[in-house]
Amino acid sequence: MLLREIAEKKFRVPPEEAEALVNDVFIAYLLRVEQIRNPEKWLIGAVCHASRGYWRRELRMEPLPRDVREQIDPGSIDGEERLVSKLTVALALSHMRERCRRVLRMYYLDGYSMAEMAKQLNTTPGYAAQILHECRRRLRLIYRRLARENR
Repeated sequence: MLLREIAEKKFRVPPEEAEALVNDVFIAYLLRVEQIRNPEKWLIGAVCHASRGYWRRELRMEPLPRDVREQIDPGSIDGEERLVSKLTVALALSHMRERCRRVLRMYYLDGYSMAEMAKQLNTTPGYAAQILHECRRRLRLIYRRLARENR
């Protein structure tokens, strides 16, 4: 009775759910009875933990709105604009020298560190950072020029 009251009053678990939680706690207790030193404290702690777990699960299971079929997927908004942007980046990359394309690919797609890039480029990490900076600057300039042309 006390455990159910804790779940209902302290954690505001609905009565039918509180009873199920208490039953689960008692089953867990019976399975571990020999390892538990202080049964009263263990049972109270277990019902508190189970009540918190109940609300974590409930909050994750938020019902869908009734008009879900009428709502637009947020990921599809501006899809055309994202596609144009990706194509413009690809076109801008095609206007760059091979070295810059390689440096940008190593850093952004392959995940190379500056030290790894420097080794691949046979230079120092500081100079590899300068090369990357210059390639980014060139890419931005080409991208902006192409974006203006495509408007």
